[in-house]
Amino acid sequence: MIIFDKMKHSGIAFILCLTFWGIITPSISSCNKENNNPPQDTTKPADTTKQATYMEKMFELYVLNSANVITLAVDSSGNNLTQLYQDETIYLRKNTYYDGPLEIFAGGTKYTGTWKSNADYSTLELNITGRPEFQFFEKPWRFTYKSLTLLKLAPIQNPGQKVMHLEKK
Repeated sequence: MIIFDKMKHSGIAFILCLTFWGIITPSISSCNKENNNPPQDTTKPADTTKQATYMEKMFELYVLNSANVITLAVDSSGNNLTQLYQDETIYLRKNTYYDGPLEIFAGGTKYTGTWKSNADYSTLELNITGRPEFQFFEKPWRFTYKSLTLLKLAPIQNPGQKVMHLEKK
């Protein structure tokens, strides 16, 4: 019985020694390891290139450089002017995500102007000359509806009944 009792205690002691050895040995050996990784170079300038936001990417993907046609044009008095714009294709070209050249192809002629938007893409300004009906565009617009294929706009100030719908061609 005494032998069995001594074996029992020595077995526990043996297990405790193994556990202790398993915990301490890696800690001690990790202190002696050489660091093979070179130190990071902190003298390089930080990357300051701006990544496009989600809204910028979506505006570029679905609006910029896309052919759009006017499917509805109503003036402030409620007159439907859509037929004046039936032969026109409108492109917002990219200078930045917020401005660029405006191109309108009408009657076989290319007319150029400019467009600009604000940071949250809630407004759009179109500036173009060349045909009398282009005066319709010469107001700051606000977006009232946006989808992948349709943009609905109304003037920011004193809209009356004036609206414009641009549909992706």
